Amino acid sequence: MAFEIIDDINGSGSGSGSSSEENKMSIANRHDASSKKRRGNRKGGNGKGSGGDDDDGGPSDAKETPKVRSDVDLRELLSTCVDACRRGCEVIRNVRHKSLRSADVLDSVRYKIVDDPRSALTEADGASQKVIVECLNGCWEGEVESGRLRIVGEEDEDQYSTDLEGDQSFDTAYSEDIMNHFDNYGSPRTDLEPMLRDLFGRAKVGGNSEGGATSSRAGVCSKGDEIIIFIDPMDGTREFVEGRIHNVQCLIGVTVNGVPVAGAMGLPMVHANQIEVVYGLIAPSDVEGEPPVPLLSGAKFFDAANPLDLLSAKLPPLRGGGSDSSDEDFDDETLRVFSGDSKKPALKIAMHRLERRALGPSTPLRKIVAGGCGNKILCVQRHSERCARRREEEVAVAASSGGCGFELLFPRPPPPPTVGALSMAPPGSSSWDTAAPTAVLLAADPSARVTDLTGRPLVYDGERLQNERGVVVSSGCVARDVHDRLCRGLGGDRAFEAAIAGAGKAAATAKQADRGEGDCVPPVATVGR
Repeated sequence: MAFEIIDDINGSGSGSGSSSEENKMSIANRHDASSKKRRGNRKGGNGKGSGGDDDDGGPSDAKETPKVRSDVDLRELLSTCVDACRRGCEVIRNVRHKSLRSADVLDSVRYKIVDDPRSALTEADGASQKVIVECLNGCWEGEVESGRLRIVGEEDEDQYSTDLEGDQSFDTAYSEDIMNHFDNYGSPRTDLEPMLRDLFGRAKVGGNSEGGATSSRAGVCSKGDEIIIFIDPMDGTREFVEGRIHNVQCLIGVTVNGVPVAGAMGLPMVHANQIEVVYGLIAPSDVEGEPPVPLLSGAKFFDAANPLDLLSAKLPPLRGGGSDSSDEDFDDETLRVFSGDSKKPALKIAMHRLERRALGPSTPLRKIVAGGCGNKILCVQRHSERCARRREEEVAVAASSGGCGFELLFPRPPPPPTVGALSMAPPGSSSWDTAAPTAVLLAADPSARVTDLTGRPLVYDGERLQNERGVVVSSGCVARDVHDRLCRGLGGDRAFEAAIAGAGKAAATAKQADRGEGDCVPPVATVGR
């Protein structure tokens, strides 16, 4: 079984902030009061502190209503998501580092579903979400409290996570002072290192002052838009537990009116001394069926505060580039399909139809096992990007060869269409798994496609969180054609529909067990090193 990833861009350097203990305590005490107030609001209370003895002196601060902006600049929102993502990545690196040195840190792993390694839950999941939520709440407190902006995290309702109000949790040195939590996991404190709001500048809105299409294309949300931030604090928990840490990601996706428009994908354990955060921002097209307009696409690198021992990890056979590790291994005429090792019937049926009917007779296929939903989609993106770069280089070389009479009489044929790559996942992923990768992919390739296995768009309403009909992603001309043929075939396949129905029943049973409504109780398992 081969696990492959995409190009490493190795970085160097390390950094961490420092300050006097007196200054830390002063700022932390002020932040603790506002943190308690936000926690009270999330619980539906009045936000009062636990002391209750400051009736005269401090009401002005306690009752101050945060400002709510009429317009939300998506560039600014994406900037805070990127920064929150890298701070969540620091937590993941910290837990990984400690787990290699102490048997008490990560020996105990809980499973939401009995005997299912994909349902593993570690200390890093809840601790990372706790940091991310605090970062975003601090930046967008008024918008969150007013309902202008919603935050939906994977560990929100999990009784085994280290969420802000959880009664049951791992021993993650939980403290009422949220800043102590940052310190415990080596993540930069927001009171000492303020959140980055201007990584991408500000939106420039011209023309119609009332917004509309002009405002949307500039990356600004007006008052009537529904904004949801989906958080997967650690995508690839199973891979984290099993030591395949290059597959692990931290995902923060933003949807507007049910459409993914911005995403930050943190790669906490790909580089020894740096954290990479891949990002993307798009503006949905005003014309139905037309591709979105890319606004931002790229990656940011941050010096990591927490050390990482890559030598102890289970790295793929071709280290440093995954499926595109070298020019010798690279092949832009083969369709690459990134998928997991799931034995779910729906995925088996989809893969069988892909190989036997959807794939053209002249298109070679290479299946690559990759862990993590976000990682699979990023593999698709980066392989297709490399195919496009190779094609551009070939065209440039041909153009620079100089014109001659032979060229004029017998023009070169146009280059063949880009083959690209595709990924598939069975029922089981959720909105927080796909929101960020979708926005990042479409920002890099607006013609890419992300649907369920029957060609329907994925739902992002904050209520129906499960991708009940699986996910298929494609980038590249040939890959998109295969995508369409696959979805058309599965749409009328009775065996596939039966497998989907069976997956739905299994998910409902697992959810009941997770909530303690059934006879199944998630066990605690020991993970050896």
